[in-house]
Formats: sequence, C-alpha cells, structure tokens
Amino acid sequence: MKKITLSLLGLIAFVAVMAQSNITRDTYVYAIKGSDTLHLDIYLDHSIAVKELRPVMIHVHGGGFSAGSRKNAAQEMFNRHYAEHGFVSVSIDYRLAATPDNKYKVTGIEDVVRIATEDLVSATNFILGKANELKADPATILISGGSAGAITCLTLEHDICNHVEYTKALPKGFNYAGIISHAGSIAIPGGGKTLIWAEKPCPMLLIHGDKDFAVPFDSGEMLGLTSVGTKYLHEQFKEMKVPHWAYVAKGADHIMAMKALTDNNEESDRFFRSFIVDKCQSIVYTEWADAEPADMSSVDQMVKYVPLYILGFGKYLEEMENMPIEKPKNIVF
Repeated sequence: MKKITLSLLGLIAFVAVMAQSNITRDTYVYAIKGSDTLHLDIYLDHSIAVKELRPVMIHVHGGGFSAGSRKNAAQEMFNRHYAEHGFVSVSIDYRLAATPDNKYKVTGIEDVVRIATEDLVSATNFILGKANELKADPATILISGGSAGAITCLTLEHDICNHVEYTKALPKGFNYAGIISHAGSIAIPGGGKTLIWAEKPCPMLLIHGDKDFAVPFDSGEMLGLTSVGTKYLHEQFKEMKVPHWAYVAKGADHIMAMKALTDNNEESDRFFRSFIVDKCQSIVYTEWADAEPADMSSVDQMVKYVPLYILGFGKYLEEMENMPIEKPKNIVF
C-alpha cells in the first residue's frame, strides 16, 4: 500500500508540474479514413526562442494494435520532455485493426501493422504540411514508439528502405532522421526467415528487455510470423554498418515498452545529440542491469515500476482483458 501511495503522490506531483509549464498541447485532425477520424497532439514550448528550425519527434503509442491512446501521463512526460528541448513533439492516434469484430477486414498481422504504418505516413505528411507554421525541420523528423508503436515505426522504416508502394505517399526521397524503439520488432514479410533491406535504414536507438515475453528480443514467432527484435537487428546492422545503439535491460521483460518513456530520456537525448546532430557512425551495445529487474508480472508490479503509465491512463484499466496481468489491488479509480 505504501508503494501505491507513493506512486499516487508522484502522479499528483507530475500533474502539478504540468500545470506550471509553458508548454501547450494542441489537438488536430490529421486524417479522416472511412468512419475513422484520426487525431494528433502537438506539444510546443513557447518559452524557447527558435533561432533555427525545430526538430520533430512523433510518438506512436502501444497496446497490441487493439488498445491504447495518444493520451497517457507517461507518454505526455515523454512528449513534454522533447518540447522542453525545442522539438515539435507529437503524439498520434491510429486505427487499431486487431479488434474482435474485424472492422477492417484484416487477414493477418501484416494487414494490422500495414494499417498502422499507413496512418503514421499520413501523420508525417500532416506535420510536413504544417512545417512552416510550426518552424519544423522537414529533414529532422524522428519517430518513436513502444511495443505496437515501436513495431509500427520499425516496420515503416523497413518498408521505406524496400520501396513498398504505400510509402511513396511520402515526399520523394524522404526518410526519417532516426527511430527510437521501446521493445519493438519487425515481422519478416511473406513468411520469410531473413530480414532483407534494399537500402540502409536511418540511425536507431533500440531499447529492449532481454526477457521480453511479448515481442521477441532476438528472433521468434509472433502471431504466426517470424519477428526479429533488438538482438537480431543489432547483429544485422553491425554487418550492414548502420549507425545504431542497442540498449538492453538485463532481466527486464516487456515493461520496457512503458518504462523507457520516463526512465531512458537521458539515453534518448544522447542518441539525438550523437547520432542525429553529430552524425556519428558508431555501433553501440549497452547492457544495463538493475539490482531488481523491472517486470510486468502483475499490475501491482507495474504500478511499482511504471506508475505514470498505469495510474495516468484510466481507460487503460478497462482494456487489460487481453493482457496476462491482473487489475491492481487497493486502488480506487
């Protein structure tokens, strides 16, 4: 109960800090697709004098392509962090196609992910269209995501590098400046066993727990397809000489899809400075071991390690039925 109380106090403190901020959050409709109206939030810190164009960070939430929202206290902390550092910081919704009613008539996970990547393309084009108004740098757009959001970001980059047709909706020659993946992977297309890149991808920061049970850390089957995660991509990128940083939380599981939003901003900042601004060509593999590895074996454990994610997202509790965790005890929402 003491841990939960401290977590609640942390959430209250977070809300108080947000109330005193110079950062605004404005909501826009970025696309209407059939019966779906898709929104994004743009965070800007108006206390920062803009001498040059602002870099852009677009964040894609997780939730197994069936749940989640662009609004969450942990995600908001991540977005506000980048706004405070002079970015146009963006959080997007996208169509969640892994639904029981199969609203989108998908035939498999590839269709589900494709719908999400198409929406990320639309969101990117929306930001590009507002670049002058936002003083945003079209050449410095990064994307980040956790779990399903990370899968979306990594898959879109793979599709751009392989000239998949739908990616041609982006401006000719466009690519992202970098990717930050929190517990992400790529499903090998067409049931293949080896991930193929026609062109080198952009620099990446790959954050992952090596005991992830939901998204393969190395290579494994996920929803009927072979998916490859951080360890596999690190080995492949070494051979390809792709600048990247693999950051491995030893003993941690899929909780890194959430924990990295608030606990690894220092690494994210360093990735941006070194790999994007300074354009270093390094290949880095870091192993971090906490005395007690974080895990999501229960919601009470998750409240311990990611309170802003769990307690700051009321709707999330109603969407836990598809997850191997219990609802927290001793908390009234």
